[in-house]
Amino acid sequence: MIVLLQTQINIVLSILLSILLIHAYFNINRKKVTNKLIICIMGLVCFSLLLETVSILLNNEDLKQFVVLHKLVNIIGFMMAPVILFIGSIFNKEWINRYQKEKLVVNKILLIPLIINGVAALISYNKNGVFHVTSQNLYERGPLFFITPCVTYIFFSYNLYIIYKHREKLTYSEFCTLSLLYIVPAIFTSIQLRYSIYLTAWNSAAIIIVISYIFILNDQAYRDTLTGLQNRLAYDHYSQNISQKKLKKLNIVYIDIDDFKAINDRYGHCEGDEAIKVFAYLLRESFQLRQKKLIRLGGDEFLIIIENQPTENVTAYIESLVQNFEDYNNRGEKPYRLSFSYGRSCYTKPVKNICQLLECADKSMYEQKQNKKSKI
Repeated sequence: MIVLLQTQINIVLSILLSILLIHAYFNINRKKVTNKLIICIMGLVCFSLLLETVSILLNNEDLKQFVVLHKLVNIIGFMMAPVILFIGSIFNKEWINRYQKEKLVVNKILLIPLIINGVAALISYNKNGVFHVTSQNLYERGPLFFITPCVTYIFFSYNLYIIYKHREKLTYSEFCTLSLLYIVPAIFTSIQLRYSIYLTAWNSAAIIIVISYIFILNDQAYRDTLTGLQNRLAYDHYSQNISQKKLKKLNIVYIDIDDFKAINDRYGHCEGDEAIKVFAYLLRESFQLRQKKLIRLGGDEFLIIIENQPTENVTAYIESLVQNFEDYNNRGEKPYRLSFSYGRSCYTKPVKNICQLLECADKSMYEQKQNKKSKI
């Protein structure tokens, strides 16, 4: 009965992941590294579930003729577990730095535990290594079984360390989702290690992968595809639910790129897109705090929403943005200079309607822009 239940659960989860794989392949942008990696992880978890199902079915004295297949299935399964977590570590770093300019370098030291685990699994084909399949075609844990759990928990710990180390670059929802991606399988893997009759490791991994994929789809729906900043839909969602937030102070900075039309007209729309991306990058570099929203409302209009921060802090962030633009322009990377006009507004009472704040900031920004033109 237990074997039948385990097999049914694995098959159901494999079908679910297969459906999501098809959906991901045809509906998300596979040019993005993070999307490629989550598809890869999803596929490997699905494959591992199928391997585990086959291993359960082959673990039978009446199927002695399949001893070789039984061994191969377990070798592949033991080798894949830490490999998926290794790919997960690359996914974490890509997600955290997905809008940064620098290229990420894979930590080659992490390949050492993978190699050790792989060798231990391969040894098990002829010797009593990580596992042993008896002459009666029955699976048993071998004297080197501890290697795979040790390597697996090294990667669990490393991934959680990376997430915690860069927590300031993540929103609360990103931090929680990425953490659960490893905490939940780690807990259920420990249950399976203690009680081998309960195959909970890959089941929990499959479920958390489904949740993570839903999170990724939701995140992409609220992202501007050009800049990676949040989009107008994210602003609308925020403004509709702001009355539910208990904010002591809310600051809004409304920004518009100066003479952006001239850049488009003289250098082309492709160069205009590059200017927008540079602008978004400098925004991220200047506003490195968690309780904020960086939004591209459309065209060359941007909105920064900062929660529960003193006015002097907001001023310091804006000054940092001005300095970052000055530094960028002084490097002379482009034949034109990037500049911006901004307006800001602040509210210290419970906010029910953000539109008034936005109108106030917009008016202030327009006045600054007009003052610049009058000085020319």
